[in-house]
Amino acid sequence: IELIELVTTHEGHCETLVRECDVATVDAFAVMGGDGTLREGVSGMASRPEEDHRPIFAFPCGTGNNFARDLRLRTLEDCFAAIDRGVVHAVDAVKVTHPDGVTYSVNCVTWGMARDAAETAEGMRWLGPVRYDVAGFWHIMKGKLNFAKLAASADAAKPAYAKGANEDYMMMFAQNTRCSGRGFAFTPSSKLDDGMFDLVAVRKRGVARTVGLFDAVKAGGAHVEDDAVCYVQATSAALATEDATDLVGIDGEVNVKTPITIECCEGQFRTLV
Repeated sequence: IELIELVTTHEGHCETLVRECDVATVDAFAVMGGDGTLREGVSGMASRPEEDHRPIFAFPCGTGNNFARDLRLRTLEDCFAAIDRGVVHAVDAVKVTHPDGVTYSVNCVTWGMARDAAETAEGMRWLGPVRYDVAGFWHIMKGKLNFAKLAASADAAKPAYAKGANEDYMMMFAQNTRCSGRGFAFTPSSKLDDGMFDLVAVRKRGVARTVGLFDAVKAGGAHVEDDAVCYVQATSAALATEDATDLVGIDGEVNVKTPITIECCEGQFRTLV
């Protein structure tokens, strides 16, 4: 394997490198990192002409590595085995349109407690992976109000439109992968190549019941059976929050303002499997 090494120096640099790279002699792109770094690479690839598109995959060196986990690429050895196989497969991405433009997601789009806890956990990296549990419990106790209009559609010809009355939600997940955070299966039925994303909307419940829901998530996804949880598969979704300062998180690294629309881009990029 002939390797061309490009080193990132700042946030968003991976996207620029992939977008501007001379691909004449490039067979594939590999990013050293997790879901956030892969998202940058995919965004850079999406901005190139179709004839310039190359397979892109991630060596699982990030915090979550949830996209690689769904492909069973858990170690560097797994990745080199995929390179040896040379099998390329088209997978989906999720396009998020927000007031400042468009951002692609390969992992998850979060709002409410899910986004707030992820931001808190980012400032607690010194705790290691357990920071997700600590941050989640803190925000459960905090009980912040999250009023919004939320809609989803499984009909590509009829995109979702957020209308009606605002309701108080605990959180929302729109995921391309099965897991987010440190391997929590929030959307256990999600697939990378089905032309849809999985959406979870959770209504407010008491502290004890909310803690029970998170325990069910850790146990493999039993939370989807709870009547506080709405779990659907969709091609589009729309979210409009009552509080204009509310933010939506994308792949644990990017925060954008609302309102947003979410759209599944079927077969957006190719990866090694």
